[in-house]
Amino acid sequence: MRTVLSTLLAFLLLASLPQSAYCEAPYTLNTAWLVEHEAFAAWYARQNGWDVEAGFRLDMKFYASGRELMADMQRAPWQIAACGALPALTASLENAAEIIAIGNDESLATGIYVRKDSPMLGHTGYNALYPEMAGTTGTVRGRTILCTLGSSAHYTVHKWLAALGLTEKDVILKDMSQEEALRAFLAGEGDAVALWAPYTLEAERNDLQPVTLSSQCAASQPTLILADKAFAHQHPERVRAFLSMYFRGIAALQETPREKLLAAYADFQKQWTGKHLPPQDAAWELARHPIFGLDGQLALFAGKDQRLQGWLRSLTDFAGGATRLGDVTDQYLRALAGEAQPAQK
Repeated sequence: MRTVLSTLLAFLLLASLPQSAYCEAPYTLNTAWLVEHEAFAAWYARQNGWDVEAGFRLDMKFYASGRELMADMQRAPWQIAACGALPALTASLENAAEIIAIGNDESLATGIYVRKDSPMLGHTGYNALYPEMAGTTGTVRGRTILCTLGSSAHYTVHKWLAALGLTEKDVILKDMSQEEALRAFLAGEGDAVALWAPYTLEAERNDLQPVTLSSQCAASQPTLILADKAFAHQHPERVRAFLSMYFRGIAALQETPREKLLAAYADFQKQWTGKHLPPQDAAWELARHPIFGLDGQLALFAGKDQRLQGWLRSLTDFAGGATRLGDVTDQYLRALAGEAQPAQK
């Protein structure tokens, strides 16, 4: 009798458990990132277990550059990735990836820097359309600019020169990696250096001054969230689950008390780079990378001015016309928002 009662009690206990107790174990979602700000929301969400709550375990693999991340798509398949717009748009993937969201806007963290005594700083508003941008045709022509060619920094140089009525033929561009370019410039080489974060932060620590940030010369720099197209079409619910977790992370970053957020960002950098990030540097990183929740993303993708399409079209024009604009989709965002009809274009 005791055995029968024990069996009955065990059955009743199992029956009383919530349905989630019977769900399958979380699957692994393979994702790829740079060790930069856009990965923070995903890392923070994983730290809080929000990936498991969404039904999966988030695996995060980090890369040194966007080019390496995109090239590795075939060798070490990822299902979701975050990458700078230029390498994402120009990688030769035979349309294997689609753009499903943006990670942040890096336009405040990318720019062209000079020394404090540079004549290029002497005049702003040379082009009335860009009142915060410094430099004139006369002070910039013939200058040597240290720059990583084919990069977001190069794109900023391109847009800055165009706003001054110049082309790249009017200056000397010296191709260097970011670390090499900043080191050489601090040693006295060149007249200007084009950088992205965290090298822009390092430049400001060394008292260099921006003649323009990307945001000041219409060189918008979105970081793109990509999905493997075959995976996304086969498992759209998993893409939505990832986005749900990611936007939960973004909401937390917007709502978390400042000191706790700075400490978390320092932990993120320490874990993945081994570097100690002081609170003031963490604050700089967070302030220079605007982020967007679901409503903001929908507005960027399908708002009346179609801002994201405009940003990407300008980037692809700079890169020589190769385009992946047909692979920009807000279908997963709309599905997540519960919209029954496609957003108006």
